[in-house]
Amino acid sequence: MDIRVVSQIFRFLGAGGVGVCLYYATLSTLTEFVGVQYFVSAIVATILNITSSFVLQKFWTFKNTDTKNVHKQLITYLAMAATLAVVNLFFLHLLVEVAKLHYLLAQAMLTIFLTILSYFCSRWIFSKRTKAHKRQPS
Repeated sequence: MDIRVVSQIFRFLGAGGVGVCLYYATLSTLTEFVGVQYFVSAIVATILNITSSFVLQKFWTFKNTDTKNVHKQLITYLAMAATLAVVNLFFLHLLVEVAKLHYLLAQAMLTIFLTILSYFCSRWIFSKRTKAHKRQPS
């Protein structure tokens, strides 16, 4: 495997780790100490995670400094994040309410799966396409 790809994966995991720590800290703090229902806590934690992740993934992980197309990337990233958040919440609910798993165990399992999926989606969103690829024939 190319060292650049390995380095990118480690940056992705590091940047994602910041978001995940923020997610879990918010989820458990709101649920355990504030008394918010776990599902509502997960929604708040997801919003914080998405906000921090876009900036870290774009500029640090994928070294994409293009600001001209940042609005398109943001819209695509938000669509990806929203989709993954809905998938996360749906399966979190199923694993906790139907499978009777503890909410933190259920979330940990989902985090692993969604991290892999998110890497490939983010890689596509922030890929540096060549000018020839961007231009469409007239």
